[in-house]
Amino acid sequence: MVSDPREVEELLRDHSRRTTTRAELERKHGDGLGEVSPTVGVLDEAAVASQAATDPDAAVDLLADLARATDPGLRAAARRLAARLVVRPPRVGREERRGTTRLATVDREGPDLDLDATLEQSPRPSEGDLRWRGWRSSARATVLLVDASGSVAGAPLTTAVTTAGALAAGLRPDDELGVVAFWSRAVVLRDRASVRPASSVLDALFDLRGGSTTDLGLGLRTALAQLRDARAAHREVVVLTDGAWNEGEDPVPVAARSGATVSVLRTVDSAEAVAACSRLAGAGGGRHAPLLRASDAPAAVASVLRLR
Repeated sequence: MVSDPREVEELLRDHSRRTTTRAELERKHGDGLGEVSPTVGVLDEAAVASQAATDPDAAVDLLADLARATDPGLRAAARRLAARLVVRPPRVGREERRGTTRLATVDREGPDLDLDATLEQSPRPSEGDLRWRGWRSSARATVLLVDASGSVAGAPLTTAVTTAGALAAGLRPDDELGVVAFWSRAVVLRDRASVRPASSVLDALFDLRGGSTTDLGLGLRTALAQLRDARAAHREVVVLTDGAWNEGEDPVPVAARSGATVSVLRTVDSAEAVAACSRLAGAGGGRHAPLLRASDAPAAVASVLRLR
């Protein structure tokens, strides 16, 4: 696991050295590149906005590629525009949650020992099994867990970016958002308690290249660790995955004993993926929804988090 901010920054700096040349962009996007970037270092924001109005998936896919361009001017402009397009402002008039708190069972030490919850962990509890009664706010603490195994490019990247954007756009003042990426490693791209704007995680996703094998259990444990000290009444991990894993422990028992809700956004439309994602969400007491196109992220996030 990589969670120290300096180590994360170093890892992302190393990953970001792998950029995409203009020739590679031209091969992939053809005339579409010239329409939005007629020359080196230039991005026509109006052209991108026009494309986003007619084909949002293609527009975000193009912006994601431009955000990894070798050309530093084009790369920076694409990232600024992606943050504005993907992280929409909250809806006007949306009712704010009140800043109330309630007494609940928590993992960290609290004012009183919760004996019933402790004995549910083990009939002969050790120190690590102790559960306490403490105060939690009515806020929501959410960690987005992104499968970054294989090549984090194209559709996987755009889906991750739009999902992070949908979660960031839905934040209220007392909410918290963490983002963790995993392959054979797990990397905390945004700490749940970070004071940086939630939109800053898009830069980390654009820099990330990921790895080959998939340790979903490790990723899930890392995401759950982000929630351990949350004061929020509702704590949830949202996993963006096809449900497959080929390294580490079975993630289903991890979800089952997590103490938080685990929901799944499924990125592949196959019987195997449906079965695996359903099992994971069922074990974690959460919801399972398909997310097959990047533009569907806001609706999918709202569905699993019961925001509508």
